[in-house]
Amino acid sequence: MNEPKDSSGGWDGYRTFCVERKEPESRTVTSFYLTAKDARPLAPYKPGQFLGFKLDVPGHDKPVLRTYTISDSSGDATHYRLSIKREPPPPDQPDAPPGVSSNYFHDHVEVGGELQVRAPSGDFFLLEDDDGDGDGEGGDSGLVVLLSGGVGLTPMVSMLNHIVSNGAKRPVWFVHGVRNGDEHAFGAHVRGLAETHANVHAHIAYLEPCPGDVEDRDYDSAGVITMELLQSLLPGKDGDFYLCGPPPFMKSLFNGLLDWGVVESRIYYEFFGPATVLKKGAGDKADQEPAPASPGPEAAADGPVVTFKRSGVTVNWDPDQETILELAEANGLAPDFSCRSGVCHTCMCTLIEGEIEYVNDDAFLPEEEGQILICSSKPKTDITVDV
Repeated sequence: MNEPKDSSGGWDGYRTFCVERKEPESRTVTSFYLTAKDARPLAPYKPGQFLGFKLDVPGHDKPVLRTYTISDSSGDATHYRLSIKREPPPPDQPDAPPGVSSNYFHDHVEVGGELQVRAPSGDFFLLEDDDGDGDGEGGDSGLVVLLSGGVGLTPMVSMLNHIVSNGAKRPVWFVHGVRNGDEHAFGAHVRGLAETHANVHAHIAYLEPCPGDVEDRDYDSAGVITMELLQSLLPGKDGDFYLCGPPPFMKSLFNGLLDWGVVESRIYYEFFGPATVLKKGAGDKADQEPAPASPGPEAAADGPVVTFKRSGVTVNWDPDQETILELAEANGLAPDFSCRSGVCHTCMCTLIEGEIEYVNDDAFLPEEEGQILICSSKPKTDITVDV
């Protein structure tokens, strides 16, 4: 049994939560309201952070580990809300299985059910200026721009709700792109906030509006979100920009913001992939070709030697890389990963030889002996990993 570790509601390991409510937000997105079975306080969280789950999915021999963003502000300490999109098979692979965990939630998780949950975590969250008056304003214009595509709106809704519930007056633009009204979640909620709060502005773009979707009621423009659209909406480029959505959406806007002159350090994103993929030119044909094998350790600088045994690549540790996963990617390898924060265990592999150390204190370490998380660790000595 995992007991809360302090009076603030935090806990170690997994804690049992009950599904209090299950509500559809659109044809593809459903919200789940979770309360602690032990009725003790819940851990506070920063808007944009996620919960970790250990799911007993039928047909799977081992528990499936996943993370889902909390989709509401932390003002209500009685529950956590998740808003999960049912993921179908990839469009280009119709015979592939649909998303394991998302379909499990939609089809098997019902009101009254129980889930094993890890405490809130994550490095993508709303940063608030501290100018001493507690209103969240300060620094430059105080502008906050929340840019999302598809189900990437969940952390943005959490951030928006947090700003509104705290009474902050800083200007906020909520700009969201989605296919159509069938898939659009929280539309009425966001429009309601924009109508009742002078500092909140919203723009919704439907890629392919349905016949029943009404412009100026359900959405504001048809097509994708472009930099031209953003420049026509925003009062300027001095602000904090938050991005979450599909890779093409992220890459286009990330580079567009940089070209516009937005300072890179003020662009924050939730992206389950190497940050280099967002850079201009990444994803072109030349960038998709594997990098040449790196020279052996005798040609490299001082530092531990890392051997990726299955791939046949041996390189010296590069201090410019933060983790073993980043080192692998920098040398043309493509190990499996998802969260990149030590929660989902998708990147877990066998450490054949040597010692590592974890660089992320929030990583959920593997229980299996000899297994490591390459997304959250670096070598202490020469190592060999099964990658």
